[in-house]
Amino acid sequence: MTVVHRRRSFPSTVAVLVSTVALGSTLGLSGCVSSDDEPDRTAPVESTVDGVAVKLLDAGTSPTDPLAWFADDGEQKTTYSVSQGLGQHTVGGDAQGTADGELPYSEVTMELPLTATAATDEGDGLAATVTAGTPTGDNDDRNDDIASAEGFRMVQKYSDDGKVSSRSFAAPEGASDSARASVEQGFTLMTDLPLVFPEEAVGEGARWTVTGQVSDSGSGVSMRQTVTYTIASRNGSQVNLDVDIERTPTVKQMAGTDLEVMDSTTESTGSLTLDLRRPLPVSGSVKTTTEITYGQPDSPVTVVQESRTTSTWSSDGEQAEN
Repeated sequence: MTVVHRRRSFPSTVAVLVSTVALGSTLGLSGCVSSDDEPDRTAPVESTVDGVAVKLLDAGTSPTDPLAWFADDGEQKTTYSVSQGLGQHTVGGDAQGTADGELPYSEVTMELPLTATAATDEGDGLAATVTAGTPTGDNDDRNDDIASAEGFRMVQKYSDDGKVSSRSFAAPEGASDSARASVEQGFTLMTDLPLVFPEEAVGEGARWTVTGQVSDSGSGVSMRQTVTYTIASRNGSQVNLDVDIERTPTVKQMAGTDLEVMDSTTESTGSLTLDLRRPLPVSGSVKTTTEITYGQPDSPVTVVQESRTTSTWSSDGEQAEN
């Protein structure tokens, strides 16, 4: 699906500023090693959790039942891989294709082996603990550094519909500042996909949206995100979902410039397999590409910025029970 948002037509010259985004330092990161030793961790730091709005579009076909997360004593083993890229180029006028407006597309990948557990919390709530093994990536020069974040931990509390009420991060005491930042960014990208259900009973073919705010860490732009989930099939606690994502900039200008947002498009594709007993997807992949065009009224020159994110989950563990 392609979603297009147009503000005005693109017409003297504009000062072109390349957005400098340190992808390599943010996700300087593919491999999988974990340790049985529990590291000493710093005190947990609470992270801001933005609320989301859920809207049921279609309840699907009968039979219908509510979707709800729950917990048992099992442990989940999953590998989360995230690739993130950014590119920029100019279009129109004498500036087209010049070095002043060019940022060749570049992509980095991080891979995190994860161990996750879920337990009942106060009342009907749930609490998930997700611990990273040794993170690695395609930036070999940073793998020794990033490995110091082995044991990084996220704890989040949520209701049985998936809405998160609190989230905290705790890094191993021996982790470098850059390793902590990189792994926390990886966890944040993972949680940018809110696995939230409608309160109504639903069946196969059901569709609903989950809308909230995210920050595109590639471009640094705040986005209004709407995720549309469709139930492809359900078998016991296993649910297969198709995923479509629409993102729209909430800013009016490129940071540090007088260039206005003139146009934006989002393309996405993805599917996930969930086990309602486990807090992370069992498997699946979701890819989102966002293109933002910046410019000025009555100018033929525009700056086009492309940001891509691909999140993939692969499970080493059990399948859902029927």
